[in-house]
Amino acid sequence: MKPLRWWAPLVSMAVALAFGIVSYAMLTSSGKISAGLRDNPWPMEVVAGTATLVALGFLVQAYRQRRVRAVATVCAVLSTASTALFLMIVHVSSYRLPAPPVELAVGAPAPEFTLPDQAGRPVALASLHDHPTLLVFYRGFW
Repeated sequence: MKPLRWWAPLVSMAVALAFGIVSYAMLTSSGKISAGLRDNPWPMEVVAGTATLVALGFLVQAYRQRRVRAVATVCAVLSTASTALFLMIVHVSSYRLPAPPVELAVGAPAPEFTLPDQAGRPVALASLHDHPTLLVFYRGFW
């Protein structure tokens, strides 16, 4: 077995950080991420998870060879923590929505508002009062 190089754990940690939480935060804050990838960033999760597993493999290899144990330990801890934080932000924190106010409960009349239709013409909710109307609200932005 080849001896473990000091830079190998650093590379795996850098990949986990670069393709996990760092790229997701940069793309989300700049608005250059598609809605599908923003809500379900599975390619980033796969790469960050794989890099974290590789960093953990380097940690095991470092302790077996008794080489670069400190570097491998720090890199494995940082890559595991960043990937866990990334997954927590995407799958837990982003889905914690506040409870709807009582006046917007199911079956209650909606407050009056005016929004543009597909052609850009304003449509008031009061103008639809004589017709059955279904209001659908989406979380997020498109």
